Amino acid sequence: MIVGQASTKGDAETKRGRHRGDLDDGGSTRTTQLGLDHVVLIAIAVLTCTALILALLVRRDGGEGVPFSLRVLIGVATTVLVPGVPIALMVRIPDPVITTAVGISLSLSVNIIVAQSQFVIGAFHPTLIQTVLCGLSLLSCAVAWKVMPYREIGPPRVGRRRMLAGVTITVAVLFFAVAVRTLDTAAAGAAGIIPEIGWAYYVALFLVSLVAGIALTSRRLDAVVLTVAALTLITFTTLLVSLADGVTSIPTAYVHRGLIEILVHFGELPPPSDARFSWAGFFSGSAQMSTAYGITDFTAIFIWAPVFFNAMIALPIYSIGLSISRSRRVAWLGVFVYLLFNWYQQDYFAPQPTAMMFYTSVIAVLLWQLRRAPLPVVEGGLVARTVGASRRTPGRVPGQSSAQTLAVEAILVVILAAMVVTHQLTPMVMVGALLMFTLTGSTRYRLLWVAAGALFLVWFSYGAVDYWKGHLQALLSDVGQVSGAVQGGVSKRIGSGPTYQAMQYLRLAATGFMGLLGFLGWVLTRGQKTWLMSGVLCVVPFGLVAVQSYGGEVVIRCFVMAAPILAPLGAVTIVRSAAALRNVLMNSRRRRGGRIPRVVMASLSILVLSVILTATRGLNTSFEHSSPYQIRIGDALLASVPDGATIMAWGPSAQLVSPRILTGVTVSQVDSIDCLDNFDTCVADRDPDYVFVAQQASSQISLQYGYPAGMFDDAIADMLASGNFEIVVENADVTVLRRAGAPEIDLEQR
Repeated sequence: MIVGQASTKGDAETKRGRHRGDLDDGGSTRTTQLGLDHVVLIAIAVLTCTALILALLVRRDGGEGVPFSLRVLIGVATTVLVPGVPIALMVRIPDPVITTAVGISLSLSVNIIVAQSQFVIGAFHPTLIQTVLCGLSLLSCAVAWKVMPYREIGPPRVGRRRMLAGVTITVAVLFFAVAVRTLDTAAAGAAGIIPEIGWAYYVALFLVSLVAGIALTSRRLDAVVLTVAALTLITFTTLLVSLADGVTSIPTAYVHRGLIEILVHFGELPPPSDARFSWAGFFSGSAQMSTAYGITDFTAIFIWAPVFFNAMIALPIYSIGLSISRSRRVAWLGVFVYLLFNWYQQDYFAPQPTAMMFYTSVIAVLLWQLRRAPLPVVEGGLVARTVGASRRTPGRVPGQSSAQTLAVEAILVVILAAMVVTHQLTPMVMVGALLMFTLTGSTRYRLLWVAAGALFLVWFSYGAVDYWKGHLQALLSDVGQVSGAVQGGVSKRIGSGPTYQAMQYLRLAATGFMGLLGFLGWVLTRGQKTWLMSGVLCVVPFGLVAVQSYGGEVVIRCFVMAAPILAPLGAVTIVRSAAALRNVLMNSRRRRGGRIPRVVMASLSILVLSVILTATRGLNTSFEHSSPYQIRIGDALLASVPDGATIMAWGPSAQLVSPRILTGVTVSQVDSIDCLDNFDTCVADRDPDYVFVAQQASSQISLQYGYPAGMFDDAIADMLASGNFEIVVENADVTVLRRAGAPEIDLEQR
């Protein structure tokens, strides 16, 4: 998970400025040995050449001779690593974690900006652009090779502890596979998926919790074991339902698939139809990747997206924890705290987690610089210190030249530009955070907030003009409505029924507990250079409640954006509390087995939190999960109906998005409480030719809105009894009706 991790000896040599070609201890010239960073550059160069060949093959014949899974792997890896990682290595940031996070963010940013530019000007040439990006990557590799300091590759350590950890994780994966095969997601109800989970899942969680607990309490932290444990924990807690169903558990991903298909179909930004096209950077980048590398099926990408995004954001979170606490143990624990409280499900195939990676990486860089750079001391009273702080400028990070410092700033500007065209809310928080860095005198980049604000205003005025013209009244009405935003984001989302409400309160309790841990950690870190800014960064996202309701989701999004700071601060609280408790309860010098209670406590804590996370994250499974058959029927319906047809969807219907909704097919939803209250009238007014009813619809209206669970079934029976509709498809997953007189369609044969 960490690129460029150097051994102790390698770090020492780097600090002495030792480069490839310097004299070794015996006086001879070192010309053949390669450092770890050089190995990374070789791997990137090989990947780049492979990607270029694949893009040319796809251009010629669709890449049919290359296995589809290999096309997906090469396409995703190239988009994530090229050209950002070699450029980040070329800048020679001395922190390997920061280098990796910045490199990944820069790669995604460059791909997004280039792709978005193509769609803005209406000139979509994916193969040509991919060729240019690959050329830039190879050039960056060549330059980085010449300037890269030598970092020795330490011999691989495969000790007894690593072997035991590996065996334990392997056994845990086997139990998890059993849990996946035996899980019946269709049985989920008001309590979510947790009552349906079998014993094998808990055994798997116990084993991975044991490995993580031992690794986190070890005297010497093992990054390899911790990385594997974290990735395994992510997989278990985020993919259980998706792997059991064979499709992603977050159906909105299929809406995003449809938006990507629309971009590819038109080759430019389409006419105003969906607000997300005003911030289409993520979709443009995905269209570029899928077209250039022949990725025609997103199923695997959708399923594994939570693991991918959580693994990526773990890098800057680790760095933030290190900057806040100066402790690798706290940094690693902060990663686990973040993962264990991340029930929000904002880590699917979407713009939000991409923008969060950008946001967290920028924050990680600035906090790293703040920790490492000399900071002028301000003295005097409160007013004098406030004014003095706003006027001060930190020094450069030791060992970083002015050119390197400016290069890092330029990279951050590129990342900010990509963020602005990718997501609506995150740039607002980013501008506020950067402004606070400047006002507290905590960054050398005093005008970076101006650059971020200017980029946001330019894009909002130009790229999002269709959005704000159509929603200006709604945008202005949200400003200052704090109570309305909080009510819409909390009380109105509790749902109906005692069991479902109790589980929603468990979600709120988990979030509140994490917030409490974070606050206590902030108090405990008082005196650190990063103390003030860490607290400010926890508060800044909540300014959104005064600006936007975001469809009732703004409170959730505030916690999502505060979590990368709250988690490391919470880790500080846990480490300090554990140390204090250990001092009170036992004398570790007198008892040789003093570590066992720490391992037990850590492992049980991780296990309990993992179970709670499974429950909170899987609460809405009854109306969020899908089946491959349901997706196939939805795709076939939209592809089969004639031009001019109207489809009305009752409940989840994310797959009913494709270029056809802009070229002659109308899809309407049950999109308001008024429609549900007067359902027969609403259906009559829409006058659909076809009706698509997902089996999850009844659960959704019952749990979230309190309507009778059989309401849609009764409506279907009445429509069939009237003779105005007949069944096209009917099974446990989905029902499709056709109005009498509408063209007949055969969905099973497509």
